[in-house]
Amino acid sequence: ELLFLVILERKNVDKGAGVKKSGSSTAHRSTPFDEKAFGVNAIDILFLLNAIRIMASINQESTPIEEGITHKLSHEVKEQASLRMEGPPTNERNRFNCCGWCRFNGVKMAQGYVFNNTARGPIVMSNVFLTASLVYLASEEAGCVDENDEILEDCDGKVFGWSPGPLIANIAVISGVLSAFFMPLFGAIMDYTQHRWSVGVAAAVLITLIQAVQSYTVSSTWFPMAILQAVAGLLYQIEVMSVYAYLPDISRVVGEAVVTKFHSTFTMVQFASQLIFAIVMTAIGFALSLDGVTSAQMAQGLNAVCITFSFVMSWRLLPRVPPSRELPEGRPLWIAGFIQVGQTAARIHRDFGQSLRWFFLALIFAEAAVNSFTTVSVIYLSEHVGLSAQEIGIFFLTTLVATLPGSVLGGFVTSRIQPKNSYRLCMLILVFVTIGGALILKSGAKAAAFIWGLCIGVMLGWYYPTENLFFSLCLPKGQDAEFAGFFVYCTQILGWLPPLVFALMVEADVDQKYGVMAITIFAVIAVGLISFLPSWDKVLKDAHRMDDTVYVPGPSGADLTTGDTPSELLSGE
Repeated sequence: ELLFLVILERKNVDKGAGVKKSGSSTAHRSTPFDEKAFGVNAIDILFLLNAIRIMASINQESTPIEEGITHKLSHEVKEQASLRMEGPPTNERNRFNCCGWCRFNGVKMAQGYVFNNTARGPIVMSNVFLTASLVYLASEEAGCVDENDEILEDCDGKVFGWSPGPLIANIAVISGVLSAFFMPLFGAIMDYTQHRWSVGVAAAVLITLIQAVQSYTVSSTWFPMAILQAVAGLLYQIEVMSVYAYLPDISRVVGEAVVTKFHSTFTMVQFASQLIFAIVMTAIGFALSLDGVTSAQMAQGLNAVCITFSFVMSWRLLPRVPPSRELPEGRPLWIAGFIQVGQTAARIHRDFGQSLRWFFLALIFAEAAVNSFTTVSVIYLSEHVGLSAQEIGIFFLTTLVATLPGSVLGGFVTSRIQPKNSYRLCMLILVFVTIGGALILKSGAKAAAFIWGLCIGVMLGWYYPTENLFFSLCLPKGQDAEFAGFFVYCTQILGWLPPLVFALMVEADVDQKYGVMAITIFAVIAVGLISFLPSWDKVLKDAHRMDDTVYVPGPSGADLTTGDTPSELLSGE
């Protein structure tokens, strides 16, 4: 029926106005044509053609074991196609058109995904306030707080055998080790069982409960709350894995071009929720003259309320899904994830040793350095520079805002020197910015700290989009789901090591500024590894993307469609 409808409507299009083709899956309607007969337009036709192409490719590649899954996915694609054809009721079309960016074409999975993003943004920011509170409470127990309630920089006090700063840094160490060990296990549960939805809901509930309990972080409870924070870090990664697993399904429903636009909105919403939470908490802290401990209590309590709504909406919209693959006979579930990671790594080494291998190796070290910045910087700013909780909030607020011009700068540079060179240049500058800030900042240098945060934000705004673009362009066609999961795992493998290096150095009486500088070694290693990649054209050739149409993010977040090949576009020709 879909084929008949598309062919018939296609004839009407050709007779009425004609369609200009660009690439294999992109078309533009040049003039209006009669939509009354079927209620569809050129975009709907493209959507249906793409849905049929996806269903055909799924059926070609499926095995008898996967036929049940294939049928269910195909049914979902048809349902979404029917929804697109029918469109909203006539009296709601104007509202639909003006708010379409947040309705995601009626795809409930995409709506559920974005609600999850509105929860994850505040979680990250509330944990910044909590970390500052834990540093203060640990310092207080160690006798490293003066009569003005300020943390003493040179203090030999210990708590549980550690200095306060290194002890709190160990939270990130424990959380990182747990994530690296348990992520393959939970990944196997999501792949080989029907419990993906249940795992995501359980992680969301536990995160919310921990956030609520941590609103009672005081002098007598800070250490148990620190242990809970290490567990919350693992739960956060499980939640991220659960919702990331829906991305391939969303892509199957709407197609690659549309899901690219969705990704821009996903990122924007998470950034906006994080930014709004930072503004609200910083404003409340200054308005009520809250100290660091009370600010953290307020942040955790407010966050628990906000994420309850977001998580409920998210998991009401995200569907229960069947297993994406069948567990091999005789293989225990608890080890299947580790075997899958090993097989994927071996395949990358064998088939993509010239490109993806070096990218993933660089990714492991780059993400270890960048992800450790939040934990290490909060400790450094609290103990070494002497910023209060509200001032640390301003620091991260400045960093978040600076990512906007950083993204523009990154897009400008990447379009002229290719993603490989842009990624490498970005990390090198980030290394110099981090080292420069660590050397310049002294106790009480608050204005300089905010400038440092501004510079870090610009570089992070450049770093993340470039990394994602790099990965998407060197990713082999048709293998997005497998390598996307491996990508997430690589970002966590060494996440525990930089905080551990910082903690051990500070515990050995090394100045904290050298501990901050030490984490940049991981970024330098990433730069060296990425340099082993061949020419950019060779990378694209290995990924079979030389003839693709490229979707380039425009300045407003829209996608600018171009018929240029990636090598032409990204070399600036």
